[in-house]
This record gives sequence, C-alpha cells and structure tokens, in this order.
Amino acid sequence: MSGTSPASNLQSVLVYIPGQRGSYFASEVLRSGGFDVSNVSNRTELELALERLPCKIVVTVTSAIGEVRTLCNLPVVNIQAFVLPNHAPATADQSALFDREAFLKRVRRNLGSPDAAFPPSSTTRFN
Repeated sequence: MSGTSPASNLQSVLVYIPGQRGSYFASEVLRSGGFDVSNVSNRTELELALERLPCKIVVTVTSAIGEVRTLCNLPVVNIQAFVLPNHAPATADQSALFDREAFLKRVRRNLGSPDAAFPPSSTTRFN
C-alpha cells in the first residue's frame, strides 16, 4: 500500500488497479486535481485499505468493479471509461487519449465536491 498522509483539506481517493498497470498515472492525475491518493494492487491490500484508510471513493478498472463493490459501499469510478481511442489518421502509433477533465469531474461529482473549487484540466495523450 502506498500513498501520502491525508491532509485535512484533501478528499481521500483509493486507487485499486490490480497489477498496478496504470496506477501511477491515475494517482498523478488525481494528485494534480487536489486529491489525497492511496494505491493498492491486490485484494489483501484493498481489504486493509478499506478498513484502515479514510477513503471516500475508489478508482479502479472494469475488471475489478465487482470485487470492490462486494467489499464496500463507497462510490466507484472506472478509469477505463475515460480512455478514448485516438482517431488521428496522421499518426501510425497505437496511442489513446485520456479525458482528464471528465475523469476528475466524475470523481468530484461522486464526492459531492463543486467543480469550481478545482483547477481546470485537459485531455492527455499516452501510448
């Protein structure tokens, strides 16, 4: 389990991405959006984090949503819903676009936070 100590003015988000593929990216996006983030990569860590950490929401991937929902009643955000195919014909690479703004907006909405209190964001391209 990794993360930082929650500051009193930050909302705590738990990132659960089994195998940690994409966990660093998700955490950095959330931190840049003003959230306190903790990461877990397996079910044992997830169970411990849900018992011990003051998290308000869980960010995960499609394949882990059911697992998270069997363990807690916290709001769940599927980060994969914000990964969009890049249809730019000028590039031959297999890149995708991540809709950072929509992702942070969904997390804030599930926390009941007003969007105006946070800095604007953008779409990020990654390979």
